[in-house]
Amino acid sequence: MPLILFSHGLGGSLDAGTTWARAWSDAGFAVIHLQHPGSDRAILRSGELRAAMSGTQLAARAADVRFVLDEIPRNRREGDCDLSRLDLGHVGMSGHSFGAHTTLAVAGQRFGATRAGAADPRIDAAIVFSPAPPMAGSDEQAFGDIRIPVFSLTGTRDSVPLTPTITPEDRERPFRAMPPGGKYLLVMSGANHAAFSGGGGFARAPADPHVDSTVTAATLAFWRWTLMGDAAARRLLDDPDGLAASLAPGDRLVRR
Repeated sequence: MPLILFSHGLGGSLDAGTTWARAWSDAGFAVIHLQHPGSDRAILRSGELRAAMSGTQLAARAADVRFVLDEIPRNRREGDCDLSRLDLGHVGMSGHSFGAHTTLAVAGQRFGATRAGAADPRIDAAIVFSPAPPMAGSDEQAFGDIRIPVFSLTGTRDSVPLTPTITPEDRERPFRAMPPGGKYLLVMSGANHAAFSGGGGFARAPADPHVDSTVTAATLAFWRWTLMGDAAARRLLDDPDGLAASLAPGDRLVRR
């Protein structure tokens, strides 16, 4: 079965993304949740939340992704999990917030004159929840080398106090700077930052059934196309009316 890795946000844990992972696994995908020491829940107790939002930690997170993909072929069983069932020829990467940064790093984002973490060629497609523009340099320099299919998801209220200069509109910029071809952007009216975490400690209360059902439908179509080769799923994504029934007034699905 195809494999999807999920990376939590700053101060999160492996519980993040469980809402999405349940839907994806029910549809026939395997999902492995990563927990990143140095930027996980432990920093909430240490009070080092802002300090953990660094290039050093981002590079460490990218190394975590490579470590997991390296270890799976070496350890064919983990507890009750038969890892030999995983199809490492079809791997997706996803994450929320700082996990979206992590995902874009291994997808090929460039950081200044270097490529922090470097693109991992084993990643075939990516879904990023609440992505952000680069801290320095142009958007085109940062995202212009990302050639794999990428689905970006955000909301019209997707902002956080920790990064007040990043507006909800800014979270659309990575999508617009990537080369066209297999790129999608879903903007959900009224959805805030926590709505896309998929659980794992973020204050989602109350959960938004519309966000959950729409994100599930859209992301499953994307994974079915990119990791299973489902042509009908791609037609659903590319047809302007394909996912229209799932969208509410004010929602936007953009394709490039």
